[in-house]
Amino acid sequence: MKRSLILGLLFAFLCKVAVAQDPHFSQIQYNPLYLNPAFAGVTEYGKLNRIAGLYRDQWRTLPVPYSTTTASYDRLLKKFNKGWLIGGGVSFLYDKAGDGNLSIFNPNLTMNFGKYFNKEKQLLTIGITAGITIKSLDQQGLTFDNQYNGSTFDPNIPNGESFSNNNISYPNFTLGLNFRTKIKEKSILDIGATTSNLHTPNQNFLYLTSSELPSRHSAYAKAKVAIKDNWNVQPGFYFQNQRKANEILVNAIAEVRFKEKNDFGLGFGLGYRAMDNDAAITYLSFLYKTLRVGAAYDFNVSGLRKATKAQGAFELVLNYEFGETKKAKPCPVYVPAEVITKVRVKYEDSSNNFVDTIINRTIEPNTIKGEYIDSIEVIVPAIVLKAEKPEVINIDNTSEKVLTLLPIELYFDNDIPKQNNTADYQTLYQQYKSKANTFTKASADSSQNVSAFFSQIDDNFNRVDRVLKELSKLVDGGYIVTLEFRGYASPLASEEYNKKLSERRINSIVNFIENNLGDNVKVLAKTATTIPFGESMSPKEISDSKKDIAKSIYSIAASKQRKVEIVGVRIEKK
Repeated sequence: MKRSLILGLLFAFLCKVAVAQDPHFSQIQYNPLYLNPAFAGVTEYGKLNRIAGLYRDQWRTLPVPYSTTTASYDRLLKKFNKGWLIGGGVSFLYDKAGDGNLSIFNPNLTMNFGKYFNKEKQLLTIGITAGITIKSLDQQGLTFDNQYNGSTFDPNIPNGESFSNNNISYPNFTLGLNFRTKIKEKSILDIGATTSNLHTPNQNFLYLTSSELPSRHSAYAKAKVAIKDNWNVQPGFYFQNQRKANEILVNAIAEVRFKEKNDFGLGFGLGYRAMDNDAAITYLSFLYKTLRVGAAYDFNVSGLRKATKAQGAFELVLNYEFGETKKAKPCPVYVPAEVITKVRVKYEDSSNNFVDTIINRTIEPNTIKGEYIDSIEVIVPAIVLKAEKPEVINIDNTSEKVLTLLPIELYFDNDIPKQNNTADYQTLYQQYKSKANTFTKASADSSQNVSAFFSQIDDNFNRVDRVLKELSKLVDGGYIVTLEFRGYASPLASEEYNKKLSERRINSIVNFIENNLGDNVKVLAKTATTIPFGESMSPKEISDSKKDIAKSIYSIAASKQRKVEIVGVRIEKK
């Protein structure tokens, strides 16, 4: 009898402590909106929408078990140009504990605002959650000292208590800040903090008395570190404080994907709730694309383990992302119905009068892609040049022929040219052409499509030859030709490596043109207008797996990313 009474008082005290604080979870990293409202719309796999749910059942072996359920939906509402974003979500939490069925229902709305920095390698977000908490108590399930008849509790004996209220409600707010940074290409680190219940609402069921819900403050650091193409490790450190209660959770989870397409996978790991030697935790999750179904089990290792038989809590989690994010619209620009090319005229007329004026020439808009409108302005110092030879060079017609041939895409073999290779593009082009049969056999595309792609390589090289023939007339007449390039690479290597590879490809074309035109051709300052795009500009559907060479090396989609574009030309009098 004495032992039962003491145990009952102990559990009553534990329940009182539990309901005076906010619920906690062992799989908090997969419960994003509860962890931090600054995660609304910021997903793990970059999808537009996310749903998450978590169920926790605790102390099932004790007379006062309790369970907690939470679920949320969030999405990226809008991503603006220059890196700004807005995310939003809805969520709820339901908690039920004890013989009195003390329940908490908490629906919430969340908004999140963020800004990307450093070419979207860093993201800073601030979010706020606002909701209402509704608590209710079932008095019929409670027993009191007046009902103790000397040997047991008799529910038929009046309890002698009068409750003024069975339900209470109060508003709740949470403010959160998160900083995310990329580590290399496929690893990320999140550091953040939140604060909740700053207004310390009254949660007492009795009138004329007060029991304030204390403020809760939390901080965390968690990462997802890619080890190989199909492995990653997710270490995490989570701390929260609520009045005199502190909690530290540390864990590490490893994930492996079994297929090259990363469809199926498995996650497993260990954790430890460190304060007061509370619980050791095991994790297991099953993965399919962007779906995660996971479970965690807490083994109680605190002083309560004798009563709980070392059993603590069981958790189930579901996390799923879906929907493609919309690309940010570019800043609105005025695109004319026709592209107007300014031609500056400088020459001496037949009366030896000096002419310096600007005229406009129009080019049909469908002959030049819209994204190159900013690169086709050509300033020609003269329409008619009195050359030493009797023939007259028509500069105006020549510049127009050149513009109608631009932009030109020149393609390269994978990882070519190598470092310290000074060959010009013509040599690389011929070597690339000789591998047509290899691409036909190894590519994931049909032989007909591969053949058509190599025909395109020939056509583009011939267009360059036609451009050089036109420009050579100007060079021979004493003009300087300036060309602008943009270099690209497939996503097979790192961004830094692809940048250097793009620069080597541009240099091979410069060498080729200089060998044909001589010293009167030059490239615009490389730091300003030679733009070597790497993995960041490649479409996401192009494979970056070295194991899947049929798609990452020999496919047409990947091959079309290994290119340099000639996008602009300027012609000036020497």
